[in-house]
Amino acid sequence: MKIIEVLEPQHWKLFHQVPHRVYANDSNWIAPLEADVQSTFTPGKNRTYEHGEAVVYVLLDDNNKPVGRIAAFIDHRNNQIQPYVMGGMGYFECTDNSAFAKALFNKADEYFRAKGVQAIDGPINFGGRDKYWGLLADGYDRVPLFHETYNPPYYNRLFQENGYIAWEQILTMKGNTATIDLGRLRLIVERIRANNDVKVETYNPKKIEQYAIDFTELYNAAFGHYEHFRPADPVGFKKTLAEVKNILDPDLLGIAYVEGHPAGFVAFFPEINPFLKFAKGKLPWWKALWFVFKLKTTKSKGAKGTGFGVHPAYKTKGIFAFMVDYMTTDSLKSRYPDIFLTTVRAHNKEAVSVYLKLGVHIDRYHIGYRKSLDPNVPVEPNEFYQAG
Repeated sequence: MKIIEVLEPQHWKLFHQVPHRVYANDSNWIAPLEADVQSTFTPGKNRTYEHGEAVVYVLLDDNNKPVGRIAAFIDHRNNQIQPYVMGGMGYFECTDNSAFAKALFNKADEYFRAKGVQAIDGPINFGGRDKYWGLLADGYDRVPLFHETYNPPYYNRLFQENGYIAWEQILTMKGNTATIDLGRLRLIVERIRANNDVKVETYNPKKIEQYAIDFTELYNAAFGHYEHFRPADPVGFKKTLAEVKNILDPDLLGIAYVEGHPAGFVAFFPEINPFLKFAKGKLPWWKALWFVFKLKTTKSKGAKGTGFGVHPAYKTKGIFAFMVDYMTTDSLKSRYPDIFLTTVRAHNKEAVSVYLKLGVHIDRYHIGYRKSLDPNVPVEPNEFYQAG
């Protein structure tokens, strides 16, 4: 076997072939869009390169067939706020072969050690923590959501064999908008409306400049204290909206204002993965037209959200209840009967408790692994969710 660094178009072709070998007999797997994955490792398309670096490898067996792949990367800006130098690995795929997996992990370790990295998180994304974060550990019988890691059960064994320790539990929660318990929340909402000037404004392209400023202010204030936090900025937010303009539903993007000040946000998108299965990872223009047509003409579909964010200054003002009330209007309930809240950390007990009280349940979960390369850097796992 041999490992080559992915630098040329023919290398990328081999890289993209690996998961098709791994999931050849798995009817639940939906191939990630190859152009989307490749753009993650293309300077100019992924802004993380402005303060980070990455390397991508593919492993060939003795017959020169692609049987494994891995990416290793460092976010230097994020490391400025970390107690020690962190690296990240992701986009790992490998056939069920411990020798192949070990070779890939060792290659990544070699890169990290040369860069002075002391600990590695994986599998994670080279960029925002809202996609491809963690290894699937429960929910193998379900179709993956868009930008959600899907993998065979044996991947967990491969990670553990190579020194990775289960470090955090990442929950995907599911709720039916028709059965979410709104009784208590509606009382809170009525009280808020009676005593405050509160309103929800949905996304309007004509007001994108102000919307981008307000959203990034809320996002950074709400999530700035979390590890791996990457600050948002209006330019990046507008770029993201431009990239997803063909799939977004403005009614699923809302900002709550209190006395004219941004207080909370909700960000959901139509769940598009079921409409991409036919594409098999490639979306040329003619497939893209069919995809958009099916998405727009399907009256009832799921909605995937990164959750809710509330500005700390308004955390005790009932804004969460107000946003839930907005998301369960009759119009949205009919169009999006099922909602998914992704990347909810189990150790965020407050969020987990609130969601569960609404009648939302844990649909599946992923495990974020961490590996120490320095004996002076211990891996101290976060608390995992325990039912009951």
